[in-house]
Amino acid sequence: MNRRQRGLLVEIEQEALDESKPLSSVLRKCVVLGGHSSSAELREWATRELRGYDGVATEDLPAYRRIPAPIQVNALLGASSVRGQRISPSELPEFARSEVKEEVALRNGIGEVEALAQRHETSGEHAHLSIPGGLELTRLMDAASGNTFQRITDIYWSVSPAALRGLADQVRTTVVELVAELRAAMPDDQQIPTPDQMEHALHVVVHGDRARVNVTAAQASGSASSSVGQQSDEEAPFWTQSRRVGAAVVGFATLVGTGAALWPLLVK
Repeated sequence: MNRRQRGLLVEIEQEALDESKPLSSVLRKCVVLGGHSSSAELREWATRELRGYDGVATEDLPAYRRIPAPIQVNALLGASSVRGQRISPSELPEFARSEVKEEVALRNGIGEVEALAQRHETSGEHAHLSIPGGLELTRLMDAASGNTFQRITDIYWSVSPAALRGLADQVRTTVVELVAELRAAMPDDQQIPTPDQMEHALHVVVHGDRARVNVTAAQASGSASSSVGQQSDEEAPFWTQSRRVGAAVVGFATLVGTGAALWPLLVK
């Protein structure tokens, strides 16, 4: 066993405890540790955190990657405008209410999350994360409002820098807890954990009270929409379904009430 192997767990521990060290460096060493300990699960978790969770279903994301975020809109109202007007999911078109909630699933790699947190901590502003299908939603909401002078220009989740930093902190804490579990299970003279020790530590720390990461989903790093052509109506994203709703004028009777409620909110 070479010196690099002997010191790897120590390096991970020291860097995880040093908040000035970027998490990307710590997680890359976790990938290496996963190789030395023959742990596919550690490699998968650390790689997901580094590269992002594209292709992973929302319910399979770790709980710390689903964070509260209000829904806000920017709009033009004739000669005036509003920015950052908060709306509730109940004011969205009916087909989107169960899909768009006041919670955002952050799938970005941890380097992007840390950079985004730092940028908005510096500016003092919240991050605006686009809602999938936002253009279609705003079109239907404007049409349903009955007000020809209303044009919603943006709809997005507003995420505080503290929430972004909190997500990164959860990842750092997970690494620290993982090292602690391994230390508790390993004899003093053992340098690299066995596969069984690693599996137990991951079960306790990563899979314990948090949502289990589906390590078999989307092994390729390509787009999550690669099989969209095979989706049924029930499986299709809500913004695809919305085109059918709009074309058939099925939902507009119920959307009128939704759009009408938006107008007085926007002018407050």
